[in-house]
Amino acid sequence: PFSNDTIKTVKHILIFEKTPVYIIRAKSGWANFGEPDSEQIGWYVGYVEQDDNTYFFATNIAIRDADDSKARETLTRLSLKTLGLL
Repeated sequence: PFSNDTIKTVKHILIFEKTPVYIIRAKSGWANFGEPDSEQIGWYVGYVEQDDNTYFFATNIAIRDADDSKARETLTRLSLKTLGLL
């Protein structure tokens, strides 16, 4: 198990956006970055805290070029807005 201090530190590090209504805690990643002959996979995973509720999300995309990497967050935010969580 992790100490409460460690959990608090990690939760602070993961803050992607904080508003009076919600907090998004998230981490993005890119598998096989820099390996030209490998399939490039991007992800954006995390959760939204809103009032006393927590909503988890995970978005995976195939990345064909560097501009595609921005879609990880864009698609996630669109989905969360559609669900009324942002």
